[in-house]
Formats: sequence, C-alpha cells, structure tokens
Amino acid sequence: MARVSSWAIQLRLLDRAQLAMSPFDLAVIDHVPHPATATSRTYTRDEIAALKMKPDGTRRIVLAYLSIGEAESYRNYWQSAWYFAETKPKWLREENPNWPRNYLVDFGDPDWQAVMFGTPFSMLDRIAAAGFDGVYLDRVDAYQDAIVATANAEDQMIGFVGRLADHAHRINPNFLVIMQNAEELAKSKPLLARLDGLAKEDFLFGFDNSEAANPTQMIDDTLRNLRRARRAGLKIFVLEYAKTAEAILQAQRVAARERFVLHITDRMLGMLSPLTPISAPSASTPAPMGQP
Repeated sequence: MARVSSWAIQLRLLDRAQLAMSPFDLAVIDHVPHPATATSRTYTRDEIAALKMKPDGTRRIVLAYLSIGEAESYRNYWQSAWYFAETKPKWLREENPNWPRNYLVDFGDPDWQAVMFGTPFSMLDRIAAAGFDGVYLDRVDAYQDAIVATANAEDQMIGFVGRLADHAHRINPNFLVIMQNAEELAKSKPLLARLDGLAKEDFLFGFDNSEAANPTQMIDDTLRNLRRARRAGLKIFVLEYAKTAEAILQAQRVAARERFVLHITDRMLGMLSPLTPISAPSASTPAPMGQP
C-alpha cells in the first residue's frame, strides 16, 4: 500500500483488457462481470491474476467492491422469497428510494453478517477465494440512516467491520480492507488497527449529488478525520466526480497537499477514467479547509 500513488474504480461495464493495460497501482472492481444478475459467476482466480500485473511488470492491487450496509437484489445471495413480507428475513428492511434494488438492513443482525462473511457462500469468502487482494467496503455509513439507526448503531457497525476484517485476515493475513466513507469512525483505534485504507467519496464537491462545493464546515470535519486515519498509518483515497477544470485543479491541489490518493471519474462508475497527474501544491494555492 505504501507504493500506491494512483487508483481507479469501475463497477460497471468493465473491460478487463483495458484495465490490465492501465497504469493504475490499485483498482476497485465488482467481483462479478457486469451486466450482472443474481446468478452471475464470480471472476476466476486466473482472471483476477491477469489484472494484477501492470504493463511495466510491476504489481497492481485488485480489490473487490463489497456493500455491507445494504442488501442488493442483483447479488447471488438474494432469494426471490425476500420480496414478500411473509418470507423475507427479519434483517431486511425497506428499499432505498435513491438506489432501486438496494435494501436497507439491520446490519447488526448475525444472520445478515453471515451473508457477508463466515461461510464458503458468504460474499467476502467468495471474494477471497477468487484471488482478490482485498475488499473495498461501501455503505459503512448506513449506521447513520434514521430508519435503521439505534442508540448503539455506531458501535454495532464498528464491531461488524472489525469482525469482518478479523475473519478476512484469518483467511489471508495480507488481505486488505479499505473502508469508504463513515470517516468519523476513525476515532475508534481498534477499527483503525484493522483497516489498511480509508476512502472518502465527495470530499470537496457533490455531497448532495450536485457539482457544488461542499460546505466548509463539512470539509473541515471530514479532513480532521482523514488526517487522524492517515496519522494511524492508513492510506487515504479520495473519490471525486468533479467536471470543471477549476474543481479538478482544486481537488488535485488538496490531494497533493494532504498526501491523499485522488481519483476523478463519472458518478455512475461505468468507465475507466484516465490517469490524471496530480498538480504539486504551491504557496499561492489557498488552503480551503482545516488547519494543519
């Protein structure tokens, strides 16, 4: 991870040959080919191995995307009976109105956690068996959703991620675990000790799915948590969907100043964006957030 200076994420319409020929040090992909259905096969070890070698002969890290805070009806764990109230599992909640076919879950329920890890049929175990170097955990911030929030939701999520990481490391001590968002959980030292990286989506722009700059206080709070994780030894990744030259330049400058690894791409994550060189910070570049 220390040598990673560039990264990419593409979850839809992946062209494996294109990714193999790209210069990225780390890539996050889905663990099944897209377009995907609930019966889609997991990538084979040979297919993943082919993505681990960069054109210059050096090693690329390949991670699998894994949403742990929502159930996805297009995954191979989904059962048709779950669509009906009388036969759905007790941990399954309402469909996310912003993301069709994604369902909120009671993430602290052991039965849901068993879907994610712990058996040969669990998601993480399938990912490890396919030869991925690790996982990129999404929807850890689901503990903030009011519809599933409880008094101890934060502790439940920290425990969930910790148990998942411990299980992954029993399978492979070198298995990498990167968490996206929920950066406020960086205050938990036991959690940080189990993670290798922390990714922040919409750090500077677009927290409301727009192209606008985020509120200054939000950026300051996020930066404080990212710096805490960085001081603990985690690699920090930033994912922006900036489109204007001005926004892209600002994202580059902040990433360079903070030693974060930046990737700028399309919000639908259906393309492999070009490697964008990071602009070196300069004395004339104002720091838009936070104090060192």
